[in-house]
Formats: sequence, structure tokens, C-alpha cells
Amino acid sequence: MHSDFTFTVNNYVPDPNASMILPYRGSVSTPVTQTMSPELSPPATESSPSDTSSVSRHDSDPVKPTAIHMQTVFSSQTGEAHPSQQHSAQVWEIHKAEIRRLYLEENRPLKEVMTIMRQKGFRATVRMYKSRFDKWGFSKNNSKKDVIAMLQVQRQRSAVGKRTAFHRNGKEVAIDAYLKRKGISQYDLVEPGLAENLPENLRCLTPPPESPKTLHAPGNLSLQELVLQCARDLAWNWYCPPDTPLVACAAHYRGDELRCAITDITNADWLFSIGQYERGGVMCEEGFKSLHLMFKKPSIYGLLHLLITVLDASNKGIVKEIWRYLAAYAATTRVDGPLARLFQGVWKYLSSHDYEEFWDFIFECTEKLLVIEETHSGLPTDTLPRLYPILFIPRAYQYKSQPYRRLQSRCDYSRLIKGPMPTAIEELTVFQATELLILGNQTLWQGERVFQLANTVLENTKGIAYNTEFFVYIALTSLAHYHRNQFLLSEDPITRATNHQLSVHYLEQIASVMEGRWDPDVGYLLGELERLEHWYREAGDIAQADAAHIRWKNALEAIPKDFVRGQKGILH
Repeated sequence: MHSDFTFTVNNYVPDPNASMILPYRGSVSTPVTQTMSPELSPPATESSPSDTSSVSRHDSDPVKPTAIHMQTVFSSQTGEAHPSQQHSAQVWEIHKAEIRRLYLEENRPLKEVMTIMRQKGFRATVRMYKSRFDKWGFSKNNSKKDVIAMLQVQRQRSAVGKRTAFHRNGKEVAIDAYLKRKGISQYDLVEPGLAENLPENLRCLTPPPESPKTLHAPGNLSLQELVLQCARDLAWNWYCPPDTPLVACAAHYRGDELRCAITDITNADWLFSIGQYERGGVMCEEGFKSLHLMFKKPSIYGLLHLLITVLDASNKGIVKEIWRYLAAYAATTRVDGPLARLFQGVWKYLSSHDYEEFWDFIFECTEKLLVIEETHSGLPTDTLPRLYPILFIPRAYQYKSQPYRRLQSRCDYSRLIKGPMPTAIEELTVFQATELLILGNQTLWQGERVFQLANTVLENTKGIAYNTEFFVYIALTSLAHYHRNQFLLSEDPITRATNHQLSVHYLEQIASVMEGRWDPDVGYLLGELERLEHWYREAGDIAQADAAHIRWKNALEAIPKDFVRGQKGILH
């Protein structure tokens, strides 16, 4: 026997010419005028024989029904919905708020929600609920995709000093619980690129500030770990997209305002060391104006540039002011995150230790960063090779050449070259110039490979339309040092004389670029005039040495006493 059925028919338009016999208990069949699709019609059974006195649906001409909306057909015995039938979207929307309250806000199990809704006259299967939850974004659990999106947002906000909390359905999301349950770390889920939009059911909030805590001077190990954490966060907060060519990354940082600020402070340090206090003061003030960009526009390039600048600084007062300023800025503006804690921690360390001990600590942090294994530290692949050019940013004078050279020796050119060499002349020249710098540093500019690379880079610059000054500088200084070493190593007077003339010839070409004008971004060229004077004196050419000294003093006078940087790295 068939069970009793109750139908709510609003999904098809009844046709007066079509009729159907529905079986009911008893021997009398009552014709009901309606139209149903064949697959929804109850099948004929022995208990529902065909009544020849009535008009059967098979005796009438078939009429194609017109679909509108239909609620589900329910069994009076089981109370369950027929699995092949669904509520319309409009019906679900009517009950959405109630279902949300029960399932998400009150955190009831799905079966309990179904029971409550069934008591209110709304019935649907588990599959129907889950399908609708997917469309609504009703989720109590963290999916891998959601966790990846949250981690990307968290890293980007952390890199600029913002604390982050995520809420789903009014409750805080525990990302750590997901990672612990899966037995993985957050770096196993890292995906390159900027964070995409969070799902609609997730909200990103800045939690209220924590109670102030006394910041004690941390030990060496904890600060070293903090340096790595900052480098890792900054590396994943892409300065350039991961597929950006090396030449484009280098050019991008060249125009960076933070790079300009650090360069100005570097120039000021040099000017103070040669007694140019007025010019150095103006230059230093200009650099400190934009030093806050360490927080506003942070990058791993800027962090490494700052570290090596501190290591090679001559003026201890400038070094102390850099860390004091950054720590005070973080505290005053309530910037939070690893970078702020690092600057405050370094300042505390510097305030409680001898300067030499502090310098050794910064050097150790920087060196460990350069030799760390990317795959084991959570850094993106090829992060470190992309930082190599930062280590070779020239200065007007190198005060700690041996330690600086040690850092440069940590560069591994084989890590920079993976796969075929680039074919574009600009990018190819970047790779060749980087190899030249690494190789020259490791061999003290000796060997035929240094000579060949220098000439190749110099020749390549003829085919590049812009930004060739630095490449020319690298090639000419390499050739100058190459012949200088030949001069020092040779005992033959003719060979010595020839190589001396060649070495100063290349230095003269470099020095001529700066004479009569001042460009803070190539201020290091003034240092080559000092070198030129020294080489002349060492060779016994006193007249040329004195002339080089006069040229150097004249070049200093070209530095404005009211120096002002242009916007966004553009010089005026």
C-alpha cells in the first residue's frame, strides 16, 4: 500500500484538459485535476489498479507542464523530503536568518537544526542543507583555502606593524588549532603573491592593544630569531612579484624613498668623517625625514640595506640615533609587529652593551641571514640571491673593508643562476655585473675571468638606453683594481708602469663623471677621487696626486649646503 501523501503544488501550471488519478486508501478513486511530470507520479501498483470508468492520464493527450516554483513533497510517515526534489532559492532565503542563528550563532549540530526547522514546517535533507550552506558560506571549520588566505593577510599586515585577528560568525578563528591538528606550520601553506579577498564569512580585525609591558633587553639568540622572523615576513610581503626579473627589482629599489633616505644618511656619515659638518648635518636631517618608511613601506631590501649601513658607519652617534629613532617611532605611534619589536629590542641592547659588542651582534645577525637555508627557514625560494646587489651598493669610503668583504664573500653566484641565462641585454648585464662583483671580491680582482667580465659589461652598456651609470662604474672600477693588482704584484718596471697608467686611467674616467656637479645617489664617486690621489702618491707621482686632491676639494664645494631630496627618489 502507498503511504498517504500531502502535496503542495505550486511549481506547475494546472491544465484543465489534463487529469490524473491519484491512489488513495479505499476502493474509490477520486480524480484530481493537476499536472505532474512523469518522474514525480506515483507508480501504479497492485493496490491501485487502473479504473476504466475514469479518465486515465495515459488516455489523454500529453501536455508539457509549465514550470514555476514548487515546494518539496513530503511523506506523512517518514516526514523526510524526497531526495530528488528541492526547495526554491526564495524559500531557503525566507528561513536563512533562523538557520544561521541556530547553526552558527548558537552552534547547534546540523541534526538538531533540522529537527527544530522540521517542527516549524520546513523540511529538507542533510545533503540539501549542506549544499545551501556552501552557497551561503556557513562554515564552522577552517578549510585549507581559508587558512592560506588568512595567513597571507596576516603576513602583509604584520610586515607593516599591524596585529591581526580573524572572526567567523562573530567568533575568533584559531588558525593555530588548525595547524596543530594538521601537524604543519604556517610556512607549509605559504603561497606566493598578494592576499586575495577573504571569504564573506571571515572578517579581518585589529585586536585591541595589549596591556603595556616592560620591554627588557633581549638576549642575542632571541634577537637573532627576531631578525629572521622580520626577514621572513618581509620576504613574503612581496616587494616585487616573484616572477619579476632581477633587473626590474634592482631598478625598483633604486627609486625607493627608503633607499634614498639610507643613502643620504650614508653620505652624511662620510661627510662628517672628512670634516664637512654643515653639509653632513643637512644631509643627515634629510635622511631622517624619511626613515619612518621602514614602517610605512617596509621591505627585506630596506632591512638588509639598513643593517649593512650600520655595520660600515664611521660615526657611532649616527648609528645610535638610527636605532633610537626607530624604537621611539614604534613606541610613539604604537606600531606593533615583529619589525617594531626588533627595533625596540636592538635599541635596548645597544643601550645596555658596549658599542663593539653591539656591532659584533649586528654583524652576526646579518651574516647568518645571508647563509641561511631558505627551505628550512620559511623564506621564499631565491630570496637571498635577489639581495646580493644590496651588499655591493658602493660608498664614498669603506671604513670596515675586511668585515664588509666577508659579508660579500657569502654570496654564491651559483644560486643566482638557475637555468638558461637571460637573453635581454639589460637583464644579462645585471647577472654579469653581479658575477663580476662576487668574483672580484673573492679573488681580489685577479684572474682573466675578472678582466673578461669587466670588458663585457662595459661593452654591454653601449646597447642599454638608460640607467647605465652603475654598470659603467662596476666595469671601470673592476678594470682599475685588476691593473692595480698587476702593478703591485709585478717586479718588472715596465709592466708596473704600464699597469699603473691603466689603473689610474680607469679611475680618471670614473672621477670625471662627478666633477662639477653633485648627485647624492652617486656620491660614492667622490671616494674614487680620494683613491686616485692615493694611487698617484704611492707611485711617486706627487704632482698628479696634488692635482687630484684639489679636484676632490672642488667636488666637495659642489655639494649644496641646503640639500633637499625630491619626492619618491627623484632628485632636484
